[in-house]
Amino acid sequence: MAKSIISVGFEIPGHRDSFLSLDSDQSLLDYDIVVFTPDISSLFGYGCEQYQGKPCLSDNASFTLREKAQRWRQELLNAFDHGKTIFLFLPELQGVFVATGTQTYSGIGRNLKTTRQVEPFNNYSIIPVVFEEVVSGRGREIKPAKDLGMLSPYWKEFGSASQYQVYFSSKMVVPLLVTKSGGKTVGGIARGKADSGKGSLVLLPQLLFDEDEFTTEEDGGIYWTKEAVKFGKQLVSALVEIERALNSERQKTPTPVWVKSPEFRLQKESVLEKQISGLSAQVEKLQTEKQTLLNELEQEASLRRLLYETGPALEDAILEALNTLGVKAERFKDGESEFDAVFTWGSQRLLGEAEGKDTKAVNVDKIGQLERNLGEDFSRDGVTQYAKGVLFGNAFRLTALSERDEYFTEKCVSTARRIKAALVRTPDLFIVTRYVKESGDKEFSRKCIEAIMAAEGTVVVFPPVPNKSVKIVVETKPENATS
Repeated sequence: MAKSIISVGFEIPGHRDSFLSLDSDQSLLDYDIVVFTPDISSLFGYGCEQYQGKPCLSDNASFTLREKAQRWRQELLNAFDHGKTIFLFLPELQGVFVATGTQTYSGIGRNLKTTRQVEPFNNYSIIPVVFEEVVSGRGREIKPAKDLGMLSPYWKEFGSASQYQVYFSSKMVVPLLVTKSGGKTVGGIARGKADSGKGSLVLLPQLLFDEDEFTTEEDGGIYWTKEAVKFGKQLVSALVEIERALNSERQKTPTPVWVKSPEFRLQKESVLEKQISGLSAQVEKLQTEKQTLLNELEQEASLRRLLYETGPALEDAILEALNTLGVKAERFKDGESEFDAVFTWGSQRLLGEAEGKDTKAVNVDKIGQLERNLGEDFSRDGVTQYAKGVLFGNAFRLTALSERDEYFTEKCVSTARRIKAALVRTPDLFIVTRYVKESGDKEFSRKCIEAIMAAEGTVVVFPPVPNKSVKIVVETKPENATS
C-alpha cells in the first residue's frame, strides 16, 4: 500500500499537491509521513518595526504568529502520538519580538507614555522537541555521529545537498549527524516507546538545490524542471524507506490488559515496582528541594538588578534596597497618581523616581517628571508637607561599571539643585545595601539614609563600606556631563 505524504513549509519538487503553507488549517492525521520545516518568515507581515536588531511584530501579527505556532505544534504532537513519522528539515534560526498583550505606563497628563511590552520568540518554538540550545551556524562539513543504520541510504544520496543552518542540543534527540569539527549535533532522531503507539521525529539538516537548475519560467509561471521532479521522487522514496524501516522495528504487539492480571505476574515484578516507586518519591522530593533552592537563589540575586536593570525590575530592586536599609518604601498608585517609590525618614517624606538608560546619561526629562510628581503629590488631599525628591539613575546600564561615564546630564544636575533633589547612582546603592544585607550593620544603614537626606542637588556620596572584602570600587567621572 502506497504511503501518503504531506509537506508543510517545504515544497518537495514535483509534489505541489502535497504541500501546505503555515496558513493552512489541514490536519496532519490523514497522512503516514509528515515533512515539516518551521520557516515563519511568511507570517511576519510587511512593514514591521525593528527592536534590538530583530523584527518586532504588531499586536495583530503577534497574535497570528502565536496562534499558528501553537496550532502546528499541537498538530505535530498529535501526529507523533498517533504513530506518524515526522521529518523535520531544520532551517535558520528566525528570531522576532512579539507583543505580550500588556502595556506599561509612565508620566502623567500630556506626558503620559504608553509602552507596549514584547518578548522574544523563534521558529524552533513550533517544534515539539525540548532544546537545551539552538545556535545559528551554517556549514556543509557534516559527519555521522555513529552508524547511521536506516538513515545511511538517505545520507549517501542527499548528504552532498545538505547544509546545516543551526546546531543544537536536546536530551530527547539521539545524535546521528554532527559537525565535522566540534561534534555539534545537526541531525538526529527522537522516538516514542515501542508499545505506546507513538511515532518518530527525524531531524535533518536543510536540503539545498540550485534554483536555476530546478525551476523554469513559462507563460509567466514558475515550474519544476525534469531534474527537480527526479530529485523530488528520489527524496520521497528515501523518506518512505526510512519510515518503513522505523515501523518494522516497532512491530511489537501492545500488552493486552488481561495479561497484566496477578495470575501472570512474576514475583520480582512487585519488588522492582516498589524500588521504582521509592526512587520516584526520592526524585520528586529532590526536585522540590531543588526548586526551593532555585527560588531562594533568584531572590538572593535580585539586588543585583540595581547594576543593570531598567523599568519595573529596577524599581523593584530600589524598593528592596531601601527596605534593607531600614525604611519602609513602596510604590504609590491611585486613580490619578503613580510614583515609583514613597518612603519616610523621621518626619520627612521622600518621593523617588527611577530611570535606567542603555547607553546614555539620565537627562533632564526624568528630573522634570520628578518635579511634576512632587507638585502632584503635594496637591493631594491629606498631604501637608512637600516631599523631598530622589532620582535613582542607572545610566549606561549594560556597560561595565568602571567604563561608565557621568550618570546625570548637566541640565539634570542643574534642575536637581534648584529643587534640592538627591541624585542616587543605583550601583552605589547596590554596594552599600549588599554590605548591610550581609552584615546587619544598622548604624551603617542609618548613615546611608542620612546621606540621601543630606544631598540637595548633588549625587549622594554614601559612607565607605567598612568590610573591604565586600567592597566594589565604582570608578566614574565627576558629574559634570553636558545634556
